[in-house]
Amino acid sequence: MTRTSVTKLNGKLDKLVAGLPGVGYGLTVALVYEDPLTWKWAKNIFDRAEKLVGASALRATWWKLGDLGHPGVLAGAVSQAMRADLVVVAHRGTEGMPLPFYVWVNSWLPHHPAGRSGLVALLGTVEQPNTESGRLRKYLRAVARQGHMEFLLAEHGPLDS
Repeated sequence: MTRTSVTKLNGKLDKLVAGLPGVGYGLTVALVYEDPLTWKWAKNIFDRAEKLVGASALRATWWKLGDLGHPGVLAGAVSQAMRADLVVVAHRGTEGMPLPFYVWVNSWLPHHPAGRSGLVALLGTVEQPNTESGRLRKYLRAVARQGHMEFLLAEHGPLDS
């Protein structure tokens, strides 16, 4: 399993953001994170996007993964992801997500406009990979492919902050 460095990811993110149709009128980003550590990972992407397009042109919504089980939160998160130029998912695990996450994806993905948009996956790595390792990475890559979205991946080790 290869790890993409944050520096490499930033370069790819720069190219992706420059090519998004939202650039010029505003960039819409939907960020889903698991906990304070993964919030930091997502915040790095947010900060990079803000640097690229400017604070006044960036519209972002933040969603805690554990809150997607609440119907009102889920509805808001679906609505925002449907219109997002960039969707960011930050999670420590590599194997799977709670059911509300899959409900969220399956609710916005069919309504997400085809074209230039991106899905950024910020995932943890496992110490002892096995044949099941990386299911979440594969799932998110398939989501991006189905949604005609650019897919960027960065993997964080247990000591990365």
